[in-house]
Amino acid sequence: MKQMSHEQGVGLIEVLVAVLLLSIAVLGFSALQMRAIGATDESLVRTKSLTVVRNLAEVMRAYPEAYVTGSGTAFTSAAPSDTGAIPTIQAVISSTATDTVKIDNKDTSITGANSCLSTEVKTVDGKKVAKKACSINQLAARDALMVKQLAINSDIAVGVVTCPGTTTQAIQQQMCVVTAWNDTKAILDDSDPKACANANGIYKTGSHCLISEAY
Repeated sequence: MKQMSHEQGVGLIEVLVAVLLLSIAVLGFSALQMRAIGATDESLVRTKSLTVVRNLAEVMRAYPEAYVTGSGTAFTSAAPSDTGAIPTIQAVISSTATDTVKIDNKDTSITGANSCLSTEVKTVDGKKVAKKACSINQLAARDALMVKQLAINSDIAVGVVTCPGTTTQAIQQQMCVVTAWNDTKAILDDSDPKACANANGIYKTGSHCLISEAY
């Protein structure tokens, strides 16, 4: 007669417990891996954002006296003291233009086509010179458009604003470059929940952006 063993089924229970623990460990590892991938992506976008900021800051330094008035895709040259004057870089970055703007009714594009930046030349006193002369505002607009296109290609929104606490609307007075990605807007606004930060420059919870002083 066979004796009943009190250990029948114990091996199966041990296997089930081991599988359960392994499953929990794998799920935890998967979650950790996803967070690591997200952090890597965020780091890459931040690096691209810093490149945009660095390029735009150099353009701003190159054209400290370039001012215009207007909005959208058309601007008129202005002096810093004129009513409504705004730095050309800030105007172009904040406008709806992406590759071409008008400065004093003249096209300025990132390709140089039909503008003073084209490769057309003329002969003056036996020397070949540019067929059209560029104003400082046209040069500033073209360089700003180049940086703006770089940001667009990287899925980064960019804006130039007067840094919080600065009242003078001038590039030399602590202008800030705001770069944003995902669904965050490159603005400083108290009421917009998708804004990068509030009007005082305090980042909003969950925002994906950087605020950098250009000066």
